[in-house]
Amino acid sequence: MTQKIVLLFLLLPITSFAVPIDWHGVFGVDTTLIDNYRRVQSKVDNTATADVGSQEVALGNGAHANASFQSYLFRLNPTMIINDAATFKGEITSGYGRGGRLGDNSTQTENSTDGMGTALYMHNAPAGDDLVLNKMYVELYSDTATYVIGRHTAHWGLGALVNSGDDTWDRHTFIRDGITLKFKIGNFKIEPYWSKVSSSGSLTRASKIKEYGFSLLYDNSDSDLALGLLFGKKANSKFNTTITRDGTNAIGETDVKVTDLYFRKGFGDLSLALEVPILSGELGNAFNSTQEAKYKAKAIIFKGSFQANESWAFGIDAGTVSGESGDTSSYDAMYLNPNYQIAKLLFRYNRRAIGSANRNVYDSYITNAMFAKLGLDYSSESWLFKSAFIWAVAEETATAGGTAFNHTSNKAFSAVTNQDDQLGYELDFSLDYKWNNEITVGSSAAYLFTGEYWAYTNSTTQVNKAENSFLLQLRTSIDF
Repeated sequence: MTQKIVLLFLLLPITSFAVPIDWHGVFGVDTTLIDNYRRVQSKVDNTATADVGSQEVALGNGAHANASFQSYLFRLNPTMIINDAATFKGEITSGYGRGGRLGDNSTQTENSTDGMGTALYMHNAPAGDDLVLNKMYVELYSDTATYVIGRHTAHWGLGALVNSGDDTWDRHTFIRDGITLKFKIGNFKIEPYWSKVSSSGSLTRASKIKEYGFSLLYDNSDSDLALGLLFGKKANSKFNTTITRDGTNAIGETDVKVTDLYFRKGFGDLSLALEVPILSGELGNAFNSTQEAKYKAKAIIFKGSFQANESWAFGIDAGTVSGESGDTSSYDAMYLNPNYQIAKLLFRYNRRAIGSANRNVYDSYITNAMFAKLGLDYSSESWLFKSAFIWAVAEETATAGGTAFNHTSNKAFSAVTNQDDQLGYELDFSLDYKWNNEITVGSSAAYLFTGEYWAYTNSTTQVNKAENSFLLQLRTSIDF
């Protein structure tokens, strides 16, 4: 990896004489402590003999239930103006998730391989252990439209499903390998697109996932009103073995539609927004190799904010994200984009990755939940203080004698005992100091009053009790 980066930077000064290049990007380092990441009182690791429905996660090396890790975030975004009609843009990073953990090699920061194929079906993201080209595309300008060709990103609505990952600490980015046409007619924006998500095998019998669709957005700045629809289809070839249901067995042929509604309205200092993503269609052999499953997942996401004055702001986030009941005739769980998070601790980290080298701690998603968040922010010229209260319950839980679904391992099971629906409630605090326009130093603290949902074992002999957890974090970022 080092040789590739050195070679790249040696060649860049040569090319810069021919084409003007605008460099910008992000570099960040943080250190995080999570006390009792397992969220249970038990100090014994029962995962080796645990039922498939158990929420218990394994202890890490040394059988310690606290996690402490340091990570880095890096992305470099060059913009090269070719001429008046063309601009080349890109994003260069290293490792999976735009970075890695300090002190570990790239093989320990790769994407998860624990059967999250169905969960990740709508989230396109590049992967790699060395130098990664997240984006490399050209924008061609004409009198009628802008043509975006290559590996480019997209963003829609609140970013609940399609999220470009433009915020400083976003670990993921949604990508399209293909073409997007951008038309603007008055207050209307129309963007049809086509992309190829993956391809493997021979040229005559390649495994393919193709995606196509369009977005239509009415955006009137005078009335501070936006209303739009994103519609797309993703078709997976029956020869494809990339998308799996358990890390080994392929899902097979699929045909999935996404319908994503978006609404935003401003009333002076008050802003309201709503996004409703809906997934439907055929999801192939999501549960087993002999039965095809329907795809019926949805979410309703609401966001409101009120700017009381120059210093104080209030916010509310609420939503419902469908879960899977365990009925193998259809797959009903919605997994939001990993960049879309509402809390500092709850939903944010993949706890199974803490004690495992072949999973990524930032592969974590809001799913199977109804939540509400109240926020209060205070800002000055250099300081930003944020506080929030978050409450969440599960949409689907196990009922004794029926079928159920483990949303952490993405597996169906037969329930022996009842599962509590309380995910818990959380208090979040963060303080950021803007050293200058480019450098920000910050800290966060979170305390999770853990709900009994996380203590579920589906066993009458191995019984856990939930225990509270807290997080402390220090971080520094440079935006240039």
